Amino acid sequence: MNKKTFSGRNLDEALEAAIREYKKPREELNYKILEEKRSLFGLEKRVVIEILEDYGSPSLKYFLNKFILNSNFNISYSIEKKDNLLTINLKGEDVSYLLKNYGEGLDALQYLIEKLLQKEGYEGEVLLDASNFRENIKQKIEKLAHSLCKKVKKEGKTIQTKPLPPNLRKIVHLTAAKFEGVESKSQGSGYFKRIFLSYKK
Repeated sequence: MNKKTFSGRNLDEALEAAIREYKKPREELNYKILEEKRSLFGLEKRVVIEILEDYGSPSLKYFLNKFILNSNFNISYSIEKKDNLLTINLKGEDVSYLLKNYGEGLDALQYLIEKLLQKEGYEGEVLLDASNFRENIKQKIEKLAHSLCKKVKKEGKTIQTKPLPPNLRKIVHLTAAKFEGVESKSQGSGYFKRIFLSYKK
C-alpha cells in the first residue's frame, strides 16, 4: 500500500475519501493526521490524513480504530515493523489522557494489543508509544533513581518512591543495582507499588 494523502473539512470526510479510493472499511485503514487547522476566523476547518504502509493485521487496525471512535479521542496512529518489533505510535491532542499516572492508560492499551496479537500467533515484541513518552519517562525515572541512590548512600537512610507501575520499577531496580551497598525492594499490592531504597555497608 503506497502512502497517499486525503483531505476534508473534518476527519470523517477525509476518511470517506480514503475509503472510496482503497475500497476498504474504515476499520482496516492505517492512517495518521498530517494537518488539522482552521481558517483565520475559525469558520472553516481542514484535516489532512496520510494512509500508511499496511503493517499490522486487520484485527489490530480494527481494534485501534474502534477504540479511537468509541473513546471519542482525537488520536491517530501509525504502525511500523522492523525485525521482531512492531511499533505503534499514537499522535493527537488527546494523547495526554493516556499518559497520566506514568502512562497507565498507555500500558493498559498495550496489554490488550499484546493479548490480541498473541491470539493471532504473533510472537514478536510490541511497543505502543506516544510523543516519545517511553524514552522520556525512562530517562526521567533513571535520573530520579540515580539521585535517590546517591542520597541513600550519603545519608544512610531508607527512601521510598511514589507508587510506580512494573516497567518503571524495573528501571529503578536496575539503577539501584549499580550502586554498591544500595538495596531496592518493591512493597505493596496491585499494579502500582512503592520501592524502598536502603543502604547496607
